Formats: sequence, C-alpha cells, structure tokens
Amino acid sequence: MDVTSKMTFPKQIGFTDVAAYVEQFTLLDHSHPIVFDLRETVDIHSSFIGFLLHSKTVISRQKGNLILLLSYTLEKVLIMANLTDYFTVITEDLTGRKSA
Repeated sequence: MDVTSKMTFPKQIGFTDVAAYVEQFTLLDHSHPIVFDLRETVDIHSSFIGFLLHSKTVISRQKGNLILLLSYTLEKVLIMANLTDYFTVITEDLTGRKSA
C-alpha cells in the first residue's frame, strides 16, 4: 500500500512560519512520497527555499520522494533560482491567471 503525506501551504509564508513547517515535516514518514501543495502560495520568505532544500535532502536519504505542486509564481521563483531540476515539480495549467 502506497502512503502519501501532504502538507498544504497558505498564500504567504513568512520567516516566522518556516519553523512551524519544519516541526510538521519532522512528524511525517519520509520513506514515502510527500506532497507539498503550494498551488495557492504566491509570496515566500527566502528561508522557505532552505526548508524545501532541507526537506528534499531528508526525504531522499530515506528513499522517499518530495513532490511540489506549484503556483505559477513559485514555479517562476524556482526557475530563477535554477532549482526546478532538483525537485519533482507539478504545475497546473494556469492560462490566463496572473501571478502576484
């Protein structure tokens, strides 16, 4: 049986929010796929990028998989940071939808 965990994130993620996400993440089973639903997220603090990198490293060490469901805005951020090839990224077809 394949078990997938999911964390859903809000529209804005600030510096002080990241510590709470780290705590949530530590409670998940990292040996199974984990989905970070960021489809509604349009504004992140740079420390959240560090959290994404840390999460990917932890999950990869335990042979799991991190899947990012991204908003158009976050997809562009990861492209600018040259990180899209590092993550398993899924984006919605957001034709006609504007980023923040």
